[in-house]
Amino acid sequence: MLCNAIKAAGNMQVSNERNNTSERNILMFTTSNCRRHSINMIAKIVTILAFLCCSVSLQAQDSIKYRILFIGDAGEINSTQKTIIQQAAALSIPGKTSAVYLGDNIYPRGMGLPGSAEENSTKEILQSQYLPMRARNTPVYFVPGNHDWDRSGPLGLAKIKAQSDFLQLQNDSGLHAAPANGCPDPVAIPLTPMLTLIAWDSEWWLYPYAKDTGTEGCTCKTQKDVVAKLELLRDNNRGKIILLASHHPFKSYGEHAGHFTLKDHLFPLTAINGKLLIPLPVLGSLYPVLRNIFPLAEDLKNPVYQNMIREVSGVFKDFPNIAYIAGHEHGLQLIKNERLQIVSGAGAKHTNAKRGKGSLFADATQGFVTADLLANNQLRFSFFIAVKDSVRLAYSYEMPKTATR
Repeated sequence: MLCNAIKAAGNMQVSNERNNTSERNILMFTTSNCRRHSINMIAKIVTILAFLCCSVSLQAQDSIKYRILFIGDAGEINSTQKTIIQQAAALSIPGKTSAVYLGDNIYPRGMGLPGSAEENSTKEILQSQYLPMRARNTPVYFVPGNHDWDRSGPLGLAKIKAQSDFLQLQNDSGLHAAPANGCPDPVAIPLTPMLTLIAWDSEWWLYPYAKDTGTEGCTCKTQKDVVAKLELLRDNNRGKIILLASHHPFKSYGEHAGHFTLKDHLFPLTAINGKLLIPLPVLGSLYPVLRNIFPLAEDLKNPVYQNMIREVSGVFKDFPNIAYIAGHEHGLQLIKNERLQIVSGAGAKHTNAKRGKGSLFADATQGFVTADLLANNQLRFSFFIAVKDSVRLAYSYEMPKTATR
């Protein structure tokens, strides 16, 4: 009997072990299934969220008829300049985007002439701006600035022609100087049946040296010719929205409009070279004061500059749907007075940008501006500023379209 009892106990232990093993197997199977189920659920959720995000993005792009990327004063290669251009290029909508560089495309004195020490490096500066855009098949337009004209120096015409020639030599139908060949001729670029970009060379107007040599192919020879051509383009685009793009703004609250910072008073030599941080208190204040009294040719208060503003803005005085787009000031500004003035001149540099009468936005950070023609034919301007290795949307404004007959 004792043997039977021991045998029975042994059988029971074996049975219990089998039951425990079976339970463990069941538990492991259940746990494994739960894990697989959870992973599958997470994968499905991620897929759904990605689909929704993609759908929202596509819907947002579908609501945009056309997009223009405005980047000014980007003619110096630095880490933030690279970030801005790459991030701007990433906002391109296939088949519905153009990029416009608003002058000062090559610092410090424009394109190096053939055989010069800076010839290759200046070519690389231009390439740093157009290659990321052309990689996405986005057309690129370069508007001239004062630095492209030899910083308003005696070699200006030769250098702006050299920049235009280099772009033409790329044999790329999506790459343009606007206007080309050192000509002052305003250029109309139809973007949609409702939207036209008019690019013109404001530095040609202000340039103090001879500017008619070698421009035999130009339609415009004088300032009156430029005004007459602008009037013609205005009349050809009645009922549309016009974006008038140049290097020099008609309204600003930056340094070129006489608004200086404490740094300008303490370190006036930085106006010559940004690295000359030599403190000159009291004496340094003479520079901002004298510059307001005797404005430089590139300053808004200069008589020649003021004449340009009067003549060109007078062409569009009664035109209902227009915005002025410019660079020159190394910041981002949106000013709404009689007209809407967009300043996007912070592609490679940043300086003072204050608020004044009519200011809706001002920021001294490097960045760029996009202009979107929406489905309702309103224009939405978005201001992006650099943040480390990316950009963020800082401000957005919609310009309503005035109904016309």
